[in-house]
Amino acid sequence: MLNKIVPNKILLFFELIRFDKPIGFLLLMWPCWIALAAIEYQSNFNMLYFYFFVGAFLMRSAGCIINDLIDINIDKNIIRTSNRPLTSKKILVHEALILLFILLLLAFLILLQFNFKTILIGLISLPLIILYPYMKRITYLPQLVLGLVFNWGVFIVSIEIYNKITPDLLLLYIGCVFWTLAYDTIYAYQDIQDDIKNKLKSTAILFGIKGRLFVKLFYLIFLIIIGYLGYKSSDSILSIGIIVSVIFLMIIYLNKWMINSNASSNYFFKLNNYIGLFSFIYLIIF
Repeated sequence: MLNKIVPNKILLFFELIRFDKPIGFLLLMWPCWIALAAIEYQSNFNMLYFYFFVGAFLMRSAGCIINDLIDINIDKNIIRTSNRPLTSKKILVHEALILLFILLLLAFLILLQFNFKTILIGLISLPLIILYPYMKRITYLPQLVLGLVFNWGVFIVSIEIYNKITPDLLLLYIGCVFWTLAYDTIYAYQDIQDDIKNKLKSTAILFGIKGRLFVKLFYLIFLIIIGYLGYKSSDSILSIGIIVSVIFLMIIYLNKWMINSNASSNYFFKLNNYIGLFSFIYLIIF
């Protein structure tokens, strides 16, 4: 039915920006919302939530196009990505560039709603976004670079509200980087064999069979930081009890992750939307 209503080219553009896979933009949005939840109430918070929601969607969409343009010759050799619109030439490079320009322009219009210093901090992230796809060619830690980029919104929140990067939000940023290391390592296990064949690098290859142990450690660091921020702002013993319970359940549940199963890795990757939601609600409450 959708094919009859919407022109095929538009559907291909939706596929290019992973419109059917919202988990990517949600994982970009959650650090921003979590940062807002971690600080005191401001009169314009409702609009900030909206700006970061729309901005995350636009920048994730732009990031997908940048990634596919850079990896166009690599993606055709990887099973999971071989049929993407650019790789399969269903969308031409110049068409993708036009859409990329539109998305970046709209994202810049969102950024203009912030103060000047925040705009500068936001613009600094663009070279990092372009740099990220190249990292899997030169380092086993591209997931770390993604973490530095994907959680940049925490800095934007801090600069916009406080006009500086506060210690608490710097700590939150570090925690979110570890969170990204955790979920993107899980994601990387889906491509581990193809990556080895194509001489690409990832934390999945670096950690090997010890991947589950490292992922647990990364989640532990993230959740401890979330728990610390919740306890610091609320001084509530209940906040400690809840975060300890979540850490225990998370560590136990990760034992079910089968690192050699693409379906299992995909399932545990998508589970991170709920981890983001929990962290947001936790810091709203505490």
